[in-house]
Amino acid sequence: MAERIASTAPMAAKVIAEMKRHSRGKIVRLKDVIGGRAVAEELQKTVVGPERLASMHPAHAAYIYAQNQVSVMSEMITELDAMAPIADIVSKAEDMYLPSGPPMSPLSVSYFTCWAFFDACVGPANETIGTTILEVGPEFGMHGELLRVIQLMQHSRMGIYLHEGVDRGLAVLRDIATDSVSRCIVPAGYAGEKGQIWYARVLPPPWSAGSEHVVFTTPYIVLATPLPQWIAYFCRVLPDAPPQARVDEAERHMKYGPSRNYWNEFVFEGYVNYAEQAIFLGGLPDIAESRPQSDSYRPDSRS
Repeated sequence: MAERIASTAPMAAKVIAEMKRHSRGKIVRLKDVIGGRAVAEELQKTVVGPERLASMHPAHAAYIYAQNQVSVMSEMITELDAMAPIADIVSKAEDMYLPSGPPMSPLSVSYFTCWAFFDACVGPANETIGTTILEVGPEFGMHGELLRVIQLMQHSRMGIYLHEGVDRGLAVLRDIATDSVSRCIVPAGYAGEKGQIWYARVLPPPWSAGSEHVVFTTPYIVLATPLPQWIAYFCRVLPDAPPQARVDEAERHMKYGPSRNYWNEFVFEGYVNYAEQAIFLGGLPDIAESRPQSDSYRPDSRS
């Protein structure tokens, strides 16, 4: 196990080694968190309680619980020396974008925390806080079911979706890059309308018996940038390749972008307005002149 981690996930290997060397303080408490044993009350104060979880759709509740457990573990694990590279990336992004949701920042908390935990990465193995927890967890007895749900979140990414209407309370979203269709609950409460373009993180059903996907982030609705412009965008940024290779590249592009803050910049500079349940953007990620908050903005620049 250690050899496999060392060869594919060097940051995680260093975290495991560092945890095994320490026997006091936060490391002990971190081991308790991972192992599912008694956790200090102050470390769980931000975790959604059982009463609120019980009021949620079961699929959403599963992901909220996992997300909050990742948040607790992240708070401690990023203090380890081995995690300094990723902690530095997230800290700089927090200072730059002040993620809190409109009107302070168009980067919502749900968007930014998913990016920080599961997308912001270092090294050739694209290690994240999430991948590190997935490597560390089994070493210290984390419950397999929690690991499985965290892995679903780690494999997720934001996507550009065409809204195809609402069917029995579920938003039907078609991924423009891969053509996959998801029937989704939208916990933010915004059902949307057919023909809209959404930028959102859509998570799969957390159990095989379930069918509802979950729009986990507050949905971003992209205005005045219709479907043909997004099709043209993906033609520009994806290779002319066989279908599966093109889908694989689309997955990579939407998760990591061509640069670390590519998608953060799209949200930050694309901001137009907001409502209680949705945030509105404009423009395209690869054309700075099309984004309303860009210094280069020109209203006629979309192509």
